[in-house]
Amino acid sequence: MKICILSNSHPTCEVRLYYKLGKSLAKIGEVHLICACGVCNSLVNPYQDVTEADSKWGILFQLYKKAKKIHPDIVICVEPLTLLVGLALKKKIKCKVIFDIHEFYPDAFAEKFPHPFKWLMKNIYLGLERSLQRKVDGTIAVNEQILQQLGTEPKRGEIAVIPNYPVKNIWDDNCEIPMELSNICAMNFDLIYIGGLTPDRGIYKMLKCINILKDEFPQLKVLIVGKFKKAVVEKKFNAMLTDYNLTAFVYYHDWISPEKIGLLLKRSKIGLWLFNPQNHRLSQAIPLKVLEYFAAGLPVVSTRTPLMFDLIEKNHLGYCCEYRSSSIAEAISRLLKLDEEKYQEMSKSCMDFVENKYNWESVEPELLDLIQHISSK
Repeated sequence: MKICILSNSHPTCEVRLYYKLGKSLAKIGEVHLICACGVCNSLVNPYQDVTEADSKWGILFQLYKKAKKIHPDIVICVEPLTLLVGLALKKKIKCKVIFDIHEFYPDAFAEKFPHPFKWLMKNIYLGLERSLQRKVDGTIAVNEQILQQLGTEPKRGEIAVIPNYPVKNIWDDNCEIPMELSNICAMNFDLIYIGGLTPDRGIYKMLKCINILKDEFPQLKVLIVGKFKKAVVEKKFNAMLTDYNLTAFVYYHDWISPEKIGLLLKRSKIGLWLFNPQNHRLSQAIPLKVLEYFAAGLPVVSTRTPLMFDLIEKNHLGYCCEYRSSSIAEAISRLLKLDEEKYQEMSKSCMDFVENKYNWESVEPELLDLIQHISSK
């Protein structure tokens, strides 16, 4: 069986695409990841290839061209736009098409527009997504909420909810430290945040709470890793670093290759996942980021919502707080003040939590069953 995984936005080394879908499906077939960027690998299954186009539509054409040459039995499309490629291939070479949906794409799309137009743009995008999804042979969703948004009636063997859990021991492998990370990897950090840098992900509140904490913890070191989506946000971030005199406390690094994240997590003590609870998309489901923190043994400080409270505080894996700088600082302070024995106990609980239940290996059989079922139809 030949399987193609197509993405117009993720790199070929993206954790979900390569370490989860790719490596799992390589157990039952020949897997090719074709993406807009990343590393190439033509020797080991799963194989990796990248497009040579820069424009959005050029990337889609290249995805189609490369996949058609492979002539796959199954095509897995990772974004709504790549469904256009998958459905074109379905018509041309009679392959089966699966939609792997792991984000609330309509909500993310609507966030780009001013408030009066958000509802309209979300519904336009959702209508397109639903229309395309109705033409596929199977759908993989990371949670029930995404299926509900699609309005999909689950059918046995055609739809599966497969949470985006971490791979067991994914951060245990030693990997080479790249030159650009050599200085950071020589340090240890009290706090780490990895992800998109936006106001709704609490980037400004993060700096304000560090300003509160710096007097109580004068040796505090915080690592922030991610990309700014807007230049105005980056400008304000840098201005706040200067205004609050945080340059000795905050270390920033832009996007790094996903497989290198473990290098930084293993040098950190507490993971941060802050978000505006009014942002529907960010408060809908368990974020992979939090589970990856747990997998590395990091207790987490997060915004308090019913979902995050049940995940973190009920399992004694960190603290939840209100979406206010003072509340965030108080939760962080409680963790930083834990004695070493209690911290190590909580850290082990975090790792056990992922090891015993919330791991990719526990859901992999359902993925393989779905693919084999669709392939046999």
